[in-house]
Amino acid sequence: MNLKWQINPEVLSSKIDEEAILMSFEAESYFGLDPVGSRIWELLSKTPVTADELVVHLMEEYEVNEATCREDVQRFIDDMLAKKLIQQVPVSA
Repeated sequence: MNLKWQINPEVLSSKIDEEAILMSFEAESYFGLDPVGSRIWELLSKTPVTADELVVHLMEEYEVNEATCREDVQRFIDDMLAKKLIQQVPVSA
């Protein structure tokens, strides 16, 4: 199954230099993302995307092998889901 992800609409974000700062009202917490995490956040903010689409974008922009990129993207998705900062988008068959 190829799941799509998007930013939780309850989360506010702002970019400062190369880093994103996130505010979750649900978690009543602030979160900071490094430049790569900020780039993933930016891609998620444009349109719902799959993990595979994120990997393709990041490999075009950064010098990273596919296995490492895929692992890092999945870790990011898992972390953001656990904090309820992103959500799965219903995909019609």
